[in-house]
Amino acid sequence: MWQPGVATAQLRADSARQDLRRLAGDVWSVWTSPAHTTNEDFRGLAAAAALTGAAATADRPLEQWIRDHPDAWPVRTLKHALSEEARYPAYELGSGQYILPISAALYLAGSAGRSRKLRDAGLGCATAHLTSAGAREIVYLLVARDRPRLAPDDPFRIQFPGVRDWNAHSFFSGHIANSMGCASFLSHRFELHAATPLLYAFTMAIGAGRIFDGRHWLSDTMVGGLFGYATGRAIAARMLARERPSMPAPVAMPIMVSFSFPL
Repeated sequence: MWQPGVATAQLRADSARQDLRRLAGDVWSVWTSPAHTTNEDFRGLAAAAALTGAAATADRPLEQWIRDHPDAWPVRTLKHALSEEARYPAYELGSGQYILPISAALYLAGSAGRSRKLRDAGLGCATAHLTSAGAREIVYLLVARDRPRLAPDDPFRIQFPGVRDWNAHSFFSGHIANSMGCASFLSHRFELHAATPLLYAFTMAIGAGRIFDGRHWLSDTMVGGLFGYATGRAIAARMLARERPSMPAPVAMPIMVSFSFPL
């Protein structure tokens, strides 16, 4: 005998399994994207490398300026709003401890309310975070860079291979990679209009807060931001392509640079 409640539950379970398979596929697509790079991607990578190189030249001067000007308004503003010393840990909106539960809540709310947009929002942000987290774990095995708090006068204390010490995981910034990945996905997947610049501004402020906290150099933040932006854009493109079966899902991870980071 057909039971509507059982059938609905089965449908939702099947849909959730399909979403999980797609999540894994999207993560894998970004991780393997270097094998599918195009000439356009190489141009984007060259631009990203140039921006990172320029940021690296400002690593030590910026760190020195922060230490010499503790009462400057950018320092005081970020310290009170988006630093480890702030009353509310808003900077943690760039960490998996916050992003993943929020993503799960959005996904469950979308499932309960039959809202595809809410489900996609939760799924996309979770995918972007897991993609970033996995990539960083690989980088940490290959490269060790001391955080500014450990070596404030030497931004190039780098060794190969990496180590497990958290204090040597400055490269690259996870908080901005995570939050930028989510912001980029949302802005490319949905029509956010005026909310888009606000979302990016908040994300970049999170990255700036981590610099002012002495957790990352400017160049770490630049790389994290660019990686997160490209990741979110690629995941949104794949999700949109699935809604248009006649169009092939992209496999490469294009890098488009269209914003700047605060110094």
